[in-house]
Amino acid sequence: MNKNHFIYTFTLVLLFLAACQLKDAQVTPIGKPIDYTGPSMKIRQLLDSSNLTIYKAIWKKVNMDSVIADDNLQAYTLLAPSDDAFAKADITIDKVNTMAVADLDTLLFYHVLDSWLSGDQLQRLSGSNNMHTLLTRVDFPGFYSNNPYIYYQYLGLHNGKLMVNGKPHPLKALEATNGTIYVLDEVLTKPEQDLYGYLTTHPEFSFLMEAFRISDSIYQQNWANPMMMRLLQITSDNKPVTLFAPTNRAFQQSGFKTVDDLRQRALLYPLDGAHYDENAFYVSPTTSLDSLLSANHLDFNSAMRADYPMMLFSNDLTDNPLLSGFQIRPGATYHEPPQFIRLTFAGSNGSILVNQVKSPLPARKLITTDLLLLNGVIHVVDDGLFMP
Repeated sequence: MNKNHFIYTFTLVLLFLAACQLKDAQVTPIGKPIDYTGPSMKIRQLLDSSNLTIYKAIWKKVNMDSVIADDNLQAYTLLAPSDDAFAKADITIDKVNTMAVADLDTLLFYHVLDSWLSGDQLQRLSGSNNMHTLLTRVDFPGFYSNNPYIYYQYLGLHNGKLMVNGKPHPLKALEATNGTIYVLDEVLTKPEQDLYGYLTTHPEFSFLMEAFRISDSIYQQNWANPMMMRLLQITSDNKPVTLFAPTNRAFQQSGFKTVDDLRQRALLYPLDGAHYDENAFYVSPTTSLDSLLSANHLDFNSAMRADYPMMLFSNDLTDNPLLSGFQIRPGATYHEPPQFIRLTFAGSNGSILVNQVKSPLPARKLITTDLLLLNGVIHVVDDGLFMP
């Protein structure tokens, strides 16, 4: 017992001596500590310290602090129009004081994003990053309070500019410890129409809409299941899509001078039944007209609903080299085959040129880009169709 006590005591002494030696061996740091130069304020403090007078007035009137707390947002992103931007939109402090809270809710909620995209993360993006706003609706078909329609903002970087929904803005990022404020030079306007509403109210797309209607009528005769007109409408079943919309002139440039020419094309060959190909993939039939049109909407056709969101803005088309030939979905035997983006994209003198993969025809110039709608984005083609 005494022997054990001696060993225990001796061990403690050795540990004490070792500790003293380690303490004595510590090296005094050389040089000065590096000062922290990153953000020092939380995003609410940063907003309070900014000169975004009108934005802050709206924030206060709608009691946004309680909204942030109720949603338990720990980090988030603000798109904040400057006072000059609000002035250009005819929104002043006096007007804010008289505006209905519901209208201000809509305005501000559309500019608040429920996740954090810092300036550093923005610099590393290739294309656009889709981000939820706090603005939602439940008055569209199939949307409910527990599954609302959510408005998105699509943020990216192109040539040193902040891209929001494909549109360039000066990049001015105010960084906080839990968020970023992007100061904008304009007030963002939420989309009001879906694809169907936009195309039917713009007569320059009457050939396109008639082509869709004719193609749908052929499907209806065979399956009683017309699709394209439904795919253009906003419902909870339809994913947002990118539509390269040819004008009437584009049809005429490709040889379809009248609507009757479209009907003749639709009757070029009969609609086959669904079948399995040599690789055991399920093949949905397409009309002779729809097979011509399908490239304009990124490889979904009137026989199939897109089950993947595909929102591509102009900066996506020019900055993401992997888009052309990108596999949208892998496919599976006894189900639909793999689907790919069958278009190529190139920038030329400030314009974007688009063509079908391996097409011998000249690429088509997009005359208008980034028309943001409730269920998709439209880029306009005017000098011909995408044809193999």
